[in-house]
Amino acid sequence: MKKYLILLFLVGISGVTYAQSISFFDLTNLTNLTDGQAHTYLTLGKAFKQLYIETKNGKRIEHFRSVNPKLKQQNITIGVNNILGNGTVLRTITYTTLDPQHIINMIAQAKRAHMTMKFQGVNHDNNIFVFDNEFYRVDMYISTTDDKGMVKINQKEFIGY
Repeated sequence: MKKYLILLFLVGISGVTYAQSISFFDLTNLTNLTDGQAHTYLTLGKAFKQLYIETKNGKRIEHFRSVNPKLKQQNITIGVNNILGNGTVLRTITYTTLDPQHIINMIAQAKRAHMTMKFQGVNHDNNIFVFDNEFYRVDMYISTTDDKGMVKINQKEFIGY
């Protein structure tokens, strides 16, 4: 009888856990891919589909939306980049979600990745968390007024010693 109760308890807990279509580690890895490779990565996994393409300042920016109708909407934007004088391309990935729990999960994943929290604060609209290491600056926002959140990952120029 105890085994059945434990099994029922575990099944109940698994139904409550939050699922998201992409992890913090996947997002940071997207910054290291070309736009074409990032597009393939997002669509090949069938978790995201391309929503639309826009051109800003001559740059092709792609917007993706999560496919799973059981999960709250998640969006990823790729194609925003900065080209340095030496030809290095620094990419920015933006992830938005209508479930703040996804951002809380990403905060925990950033801490597990040993990223340093440089700032934690609140403004009128958001709880703000800023993480940093030698490769990325990560800004995470959880709305104080709506059920939504955003993660913005900026690739940094790495200067070797």
